[in-house]
Amino acid sequence: MYSISPQLLFVAKGFFDFSCSTCVQSGIIKIIEIKRDTTMEEKIILPQNTRLMGALLGFIGGGLDVFCHMHYRSLVATQTGNLLLLIADWHDPRVENTIMRFSSILFFSIGFVVALHIKEYRKTAFWRTKMLIPLFVVTLLIPLVSVIPPVEVPFIAFGTGMMMLTFTGSLIENHPYVIFMTSGNYRKMLTALYRIIRGEGDLVEYRRQAMNYGIVVGSFVAGAISVAILMHFLHQWSIWLITANLFLIMTYYTARVKQLGLQTDNL
Repeated sequence: MYSISPQLLFVAKGFFDFSCSTCVQSGIIKIIEIKRDTTMEEKIILPQNTRLMGALLGFIGGGLDVFCHMHYRSLVATQTGNLLLLIADWHDPRVENTIMRFSSILFFSIGFVVALHIKEYRKTAFWRTKMLIPLFVVTLLIPLVSVIPPVEVPFIAFGTGMMMLTFTGSLIENHPYVIFMTSGNYRKMLTALYRIIRGEGDLVEYRRQAMNYGIVVGSFVAGAISVAILMHFLHQWSIWLITANLFLIMTYYTARVKQLGLQTDNL
């Protein structure tokens, strides 16, 4: 004789019992919804960690310092470079250059600390967008209200310091990178390419890693070259290329946060 399992009896009973069937069906639906939500959360890449965001940030990282070096003979993002220039050019008869480099270091540091303080009291995910507004406004106004370099550089450095803090610990997908100094990104890209050539380890992961770091390094170089070329034709107006990228970042990030409903989660 065939024995009927308790599970089969339960299913048969539930089939004829409407109320029980309704409970079982609703329970199954809830389980499916939970699993679907969990799967979607695992697949979601936060707006600040997408490849597009990495490319835009890398472009600004390369373009901004090239503009400042060509236009002001000072750097605003790579402050270690400013320190080296101060030491190497300590005998520079142009005091203006020394003042700009000192002020760049000082105001970058102030902007970084101010942004750090603001970050501690953030309430929504839109704090990242707000942090970019100072640099956006400054780069927008510089060609229109050109004053004197020693006054302009501190404002750019302040906004850059805020931006640096905002994207400290940045990821492109799940790979950490630095937005303003790309030597580390370049080393990681080369390491991944080396592993691929040797055929060692998880090749799929190394290919993805090489692609991600290649995007950051490539966009950094593209930003530097683009601004350098435009400087010969548009001069100070070239900084609007940085302004346009900042606008794209703020628009894209804000739209994605709203689309994914991350206003209070992506802090």
